[in-house]
This record gives sequence, structure tokens and C-alpha cells, in this order.
Amino acid sequence: MKTSSWIGYGLFFLVFLLSGCKPQVPFKYIQPDKMEDILYDYHIAEAMTNDYEIPHDSLTMRMYKQAVLEKHGCTEAEFDSSLVYYTRHTERLHKIYENLSERISNTAISLGASISELNRYGSLSSTGDTANVWNGDMSFVLLHHPAFNKYSFKIDADTTFHAGDKLSLHFNSQYIYQDGMRDAIVVMAVKLKNDSVITRNIHVSGLSSQSIEISDDKRVGLKEVKGFFLLNNNLNRASENQTTMKLMVVNHISLVRIHTPKPDKVKEDDNNARRDSVRKDTSAAASHPAQDVNSQPLRHGRIPTEPAFRQHQLFKADPNMKIPNNQIK
Repeated sequence: MKTSSWIGYGLFFLVFLLSGCKPQVPFKYIQPDKMEDILYDYHIAEAMTNDYEIPHDSLTMRMYKQAVLEKHGCTEAEFDSSLVYYTRHTERLHKIYENLSERISNTAISLGASISELNRYGSLSSTGDTANVWNGDMSFVLLHHPAFNKYSFKIDADTTFHAGDKLSLHFNSQYIYQDGMRDAIVVMAVKLKNDSVITRNIHVSGLSSQSIEISDDKRVGLKEVKGFFLLNNNLNRASENQTTMKLMVVNHISLVRIHTPKPDKVKEDDNNARRDSVRKDTSAAASHPAQDVNSQPLRHGRIPTEPAFRQHQLFKADPNMKIPNNQIK
């Protein structure tokens, strides 16, 4: 009995150890913490070149990248091979970019940026007149290989969607390219209740914040929202090197659904506002009735006073006409 108990405890302890041990990144590759630091400086350098409109394939950009690698004591070969490893283990790369996103946001806030500027729609709930209905990953990585260069999404409309709603897809994009043209296409399609489809698409070629908007202007009603992010692999370009690293990061994703009022409701509100204005004007006129000049009684032999513009017209018509001073007010 005691022997079987010890065997049971031993098996339990072995299972516990095996479940707690996670495979580590091989030492020949850059470890996650250091890789995060390198990529952080890499994107800061890329943002600087974008501010000065420096081409991505220019000598200046290459010098910026080389300076980042030298700062961290890493060769270009080590960096490239490590990137290949992380792109084959996307869960590790995804975790790195989750940390990077938070780190860059904290840095921006420390430099004076507001939280609302960095994540305008991230705090919205999934209900209300303005709501974030995105149900996919908040960030992901695309590679130029056909099996990893596309991310699709689909959202079925429920009772929180109303006829006339406007949908706005927002996201940030970043690139790590050794060479070649940066090009991705983002497509969003809305299927209405009459089975018609409204489609919008944009091309993304750099570090930027982008958005796509679609409105149900005819107030048909929404059935579903679909779309995809596609990194162009440029297989039709003979000049493109298909063996170099080409990576796109998409993060801070939100799909905002906005209820819009019916046109009749807007028109009714305008009419009510006009009626209220008329009532106020009528009430003010009733409390301050206009006085009739001709009905004023004579005082001390003076004639009723006429407006100044009327006196001016009299003198203009007959310059020789004289009016006693005591009759001009």
C-alpha cells in the first residue's frame, strides 16, 4: 500500500514538473527580452525616418538599423536568423509585440500623449450607440509566405446592430523588411439584409494608423461584416528576393459600430427647435408691445416726435424747410 502510494506521488510530481516546464528559445538565437529591446529601438528608428520622409531602402535607413544592432551587440546575421525563428514560432513573436505595444504606448504617454489619442476606441464596450464590436485578435503578424500572409475576420450582426449603422475599422501597421516593396491590402465588406454587399479597401505601405468606413445609408439593415488583411508577397516581381525577411505587424485593432438617427427624426428635431424659437419670439413681443408714435399725446405744445430717419428725409426733400429747434428731438 505504501509502495503504490509513493509511486502515485512520484507520477504526480513528474507530471507536475513536465507541465510546468516550457520549451525555451535555443541559445543560438536572440532571447525574447533582448529581442524585444532590439525591435523597440528598430521601430523608433523607423518612425524617425518616416518623420523625415526618408525612403525605407535608403542608405540612411540602413545606417539607422545598423546603429540599433551595434547598440545591442548583435550582428545582422544573428538578428536575421532570430527573426526567422520567431516567425516560425508566432506565439512567441505575438507575445513580444504585445509587450512592445504597451511599452511604446507608455513611452508616448510619458512624452505628453493622451491615452485617448493612443487608444481612441479601446475602452468602448460592445453595447451602446457607439461600440467596439471587434472580436478577433488585437494584434497579429503577417509574413510574405502564402500560408502566413493573410488574416481574415467575420462578425455576424446581432440585435445590437440597427438599420443605418456606420462601421469604422481602425488599426496601426508596422513593417520589418530587409528589402522589397512594402504593400498590404485591407478589405472590409458589409452584407446587408437584402443580400447586397458594400466593399471598401485600402493599400498600406508604411508605419501608420489607418481606417475604413462603411455606412448603411439606405437603412436596409446589416447581416454580417467580413474582411481580411493581406500582405502582398510580390511573387510576380522578378526583382523581389523571396528569401529575405518581410514582416508586417498589425495592432490596436477596433471595429466601431455607430448608430445614426433616422432622417425623419433629425428633421423633426429641427422643426421642434424652430417652433420653440418662434414661441420665444412671440412671447417676447407680447411682453413688450410696440408703441405707436402718432398716438402719443401733446406735451407742452410739442408735436409728436418723428424718427430721426424721417427728419433726415424731410430736410433732404426741401433743404429750405425750417423746423423750430424745440420741435426736433
